[in-house]
Amino acid sequence: MRRITGMERRAPSAAAEGLRNSLHVVTVRERARLVGMGRLVGDRGCFAQVVDIAVDPEFRGQGLGTEILQRLIDWSKAELPASCHVNLIAEPGAFALYKKLGFEIRTGMELSVS
Repeated sequence: MRRITGMERRAPSAAAEGLRNSLHVVTVRERARLVGMGRLVGDRGCFAQVVDIAVDPEFRGQGLGTEILQRLIDWSKAELPASCHVNLIAEPGAFALYKKLGFEIRTGMELSVS
């Protein structure tokens, strides 16, 4: 999914560890084919982060990204403390989707450990 959506490749062992340690994972399948995904990672108390929102280019424009994000939000509201901050790092072209679902634009920075 990462490859076909243009996301950075992860080492298989790192991807497996990341999936295993996710708070919540949402996948969308067309029969057996994975066509969408999203994850929530964090400490389960104070902070959570939406990561890896991806939709197969053949299935874009059908609301799958919105549905994936809404399911992550719904899970967060049901399972995390009300004081928990849920954040994400958005690509500039995705701001409208995230704002529509209640996220606010903030200033942030990122460090890639390499």
